[in-house]
Amino acid sequence: MSISRNLTAAVALLILGLSCTPIRPAKLQRLPSAPGSIALDSVQSGIVFEYAQHFPNGTQLSICIIRGDSERYAGIERRNDSLVCIDNADSVFEVGSITKTFTGTMLAKMVYDGKVRLDEPIKNIIPVSLKQSQVNGREVELVDLANHTSGLPFEPTNVKNDKRYPFDPYSPYRDYSTQRLYEYLSRDMVLNSMPGEKRLYSNLGGGLLGHALTLLSGRTYEGLLAESICTPLGMQHTFVEADTERNGWIVRGRDPSGHLLPRDGDCGVLTGAGGIKSSARDLAKYLRKNIADTTYFYLAQKSTKAFDEHFTGGLGWATYSESGKHHVGAFGATGGYSSGVIFERQERVGVVLLTNVSAFLLAEANYTEKLCRALYDPLPYAPKR
Repeated sequence: MSISRNLTAAVALLILGLSCTPIRPAKLQRLPSAPGSIALDSVQSGIVFEYAQHFPNGTQLSICIIRGDSERYAGIERRNDSLVCIDNADSVFEVGSITKTFTGTMLAKMVYDGKVRLDEPIKNIIPVSLKQSQVNGREVELVDLANHTSGLPFEPTNVKNDKRYPFDPYSPYRDYSTQRLYEYLSRDMVLNSMPGEKRLYSNLGGGLLGHALTLLSGRTYEGLLAESICTPLGMQHTFVEADTERNGWIVRGRDPSGHLLPRDGDCGVLTGAGGIKSSARDLAKYLRKNIADTTYFYLAQKSTKAFDEHFTGGLGWATYSESGKHHVGAFGATGGYSSGVIFERQERVGVVLLTNVSAFLLAEANYTEKLCRALYDPLPYAPKR
C-alpha cells in the first residue's frame, strides 16, 4: 500500500508540519492548538490533509498512533474549510462494527474460562424454536456468528418491514427488541448458505452472538463488557448506554452534508453488532492489550476460518496478509460515524481512527478505512508467521 504524493499534500506538510495550526486555506485566521495536543509527523499530516478534503465541515478526527511503548494522539476538526488541532483523545464516538471484536473477545473469555465451547449450537442457547438452524445437518454454532460464516443474512427481514416501528436509516436497530428478534428467529429465519462454509457479513450474526452471551452469562451486554474488558483495562470512556455524564463526552455524529444528527445510535438487542461507544485513548488501551496478551484477547484474534490466501477471520477480528506482511484490523460504520483500528503484535504498532462522519458519505469511496490504512502504512510490518 503505497502513499501517493502531490503538490497539494506537499504544501500541507510545510504548513502543518510538526505544529498544529490550520492548514487550508492560508488566508483564514490562524487558530491556536488545543492545550496538550500532540501533532502528527510530516508524512501523517500530509495523509490527513489528502483525505480530509472529502469530509464535511464539522468533521472531527481522533487519532492515536502506537509505536512500541509510545502513543501519539492527534485531534483534528475541519472548521470553515481549515483543519484545526483539538484535544479529543477522551472524546467518545460510536465505533460501529468494531463492537464485534469486543463481542468476540467476550466469547473468547468464556471459552478460555471453560464456560462454553466455540462449536456450541445456538439452538441450545436461544429460548425459542428456530425456524432453520442447520443446513445438511450442520448447525449454526457460536463460532459461525463470530466469523460471519453462519449463513444468516445481513440483518433480520423485520428490521425494515415491521409497520409497528418506522425505519430510521441513521439508527436502524434502535427499536429492535428481543421480542422482534425472537419473532424473526422463529418465523422467518432462513440460512443463505451452510454454516461454516463461506463468509456472508452479518450484523444479525454479531448481534445474535452478543445476545447469546447475555443468556449464557446472566449479565447484560454492558455488564459483561465491563467485567471482561473495560474494568480490567481501565477503559472508562467505553460503554453502551449513555447517561447525563456520558452524553457530555460524546461527539455528535453528522450526516453526509455535515448536519448534526440526534444522539441516538443505539442497537437494541443487536448491540453486540455495533452498539459500543469509545474514545481513542480507550481503544489504544484495547489495542495494547491485544498486542501483548496471550490469553483470551489473543484467542479472539486467532484464525477460525481462512477465506483466501490474504484474509482470515477470527472472533470478530480479521487478519490480513499481503506481500509477506501481516496485520489484524476491524472497521466500523454507523449513520453518523466511521472508524478503524489496525495493529501488529510482533512489531507492537497500531492505529486508532475515529470520526463523526456518516457512513453514508464515505461508503462508496471508503475514505475512513483508506485513511486508517494509509496512516498505518508507514509503520513497520512484521513478516507473515
